[in-house]
Amino acid sequence: MKQRCAVLAVFLLLGLLFLPAAWGAVELKLGHFGPENHPATVAAARFAENVEKRTNGEVRIVVYPNNALGSPPEVLEQVIMGVIDMSLSGQDQIAKHVKLFDSVAIPFSMQGYDHADRILDGPFKEWAAPELEKIGLVYINSWEWGFRQITNSKRPILSPDDVKGLKIRTPPAMAYQAAIEALGGNVQTIAFGELVMAMRQGVVDGQENPIGVIYDLKLYESQKYITIVNYLYSSMTHVVNKKVFDTLTEEQRKIIIEESDKSRLLMRELVRKQEQDQIADMRAKGIRIDTPDLAPFQAKMGPAYDKIKKNIGEENFNKWMEMAKATAK
Repeated sequence: MKQRCAVLAVFLLLGLLFLPAAWGAVELKLGHFGPENHPATVAAARFAENVEKRTNGEVRIVVYPNNALGSPPEVLEQVIMGVIDMSLSGQDQIAKHVKLFDSVAIPFSMQGYDHADRILDGPFKEWAAPELEKIGLVYINSWEWGFRQITNSKRPILSPDDVKGLKIRTPPAMAYQAAIEALGGNVQTIAFGELVMAMRQGVVDGQENPIGVIYDLKLYESQKYITIVNYLYSSMTHVVNKKVFDTLTEEQRKIIIEESDKSRLLMRELVRKQEQDQIADMRAKGIRIDTPDLAPFQAKMGPAYDKIKKNIGEENFNKWMEMAKATAK
């Protein structure tokens, strides 16, 4: 009897040694709009895996891709309220709460991916983080979505004149619409979930999105002309509800930031590598992909810049353009 009690005591002691992590485990929800096979989902899964491993299971992150927790605006609203813990939200969604985020979408203000990295990881983050904190969010990192390109079913776009009169679908985001209008396009707003059918049925002539979206949704099946204009950059911003973040230990917060850093770099690497592969594959399928001189396109942005200035404030507009200039090479 005594021996049996001793054995039970040993098992009880071992249980007490290993259970606290499970008892005290925190489960955090991470929502985003990337499809299940998108680099965003790959990078988010890696982030979750590494955080759980490094915290010995004390912090578990459950990833919900492809709008599983709601539309992008709904997810961000719920992160602000603390219903959802964290998200990868588009800058256009955040701009509805913090206007300076629309500065990221100032057309033709970035020279390419390296330039985007320098400005978003450096001066922009320092500028924007305190503003996000005012609405209850912690700005962890800028991940990736990509530079946006124009597709259409009518003709090659080699100059701004070729955009005139085309019915082009954009998201309901001010900067995107202002840029297409400045090029002479007829902006149409169609829900993202209806985009593929709208393209197939010819409801609109074209649309704009990063190469990865064009490829994954097979928009090239109805859009035979793709123009690489890099007219506007889209990011996914990793934000966490501040009250939730503050309940974590200092070490746990440090791990989340470090692993977000790693996944940010992973996603960028995947997006950029895939873009080159996807462009090559679409060309092999007979899709015409043009890379025109961008100077004439940028020269048409005056009206768009005026609208953006009015929306975000001239001071914010000028601050972004100064940062862009200072980080350019």
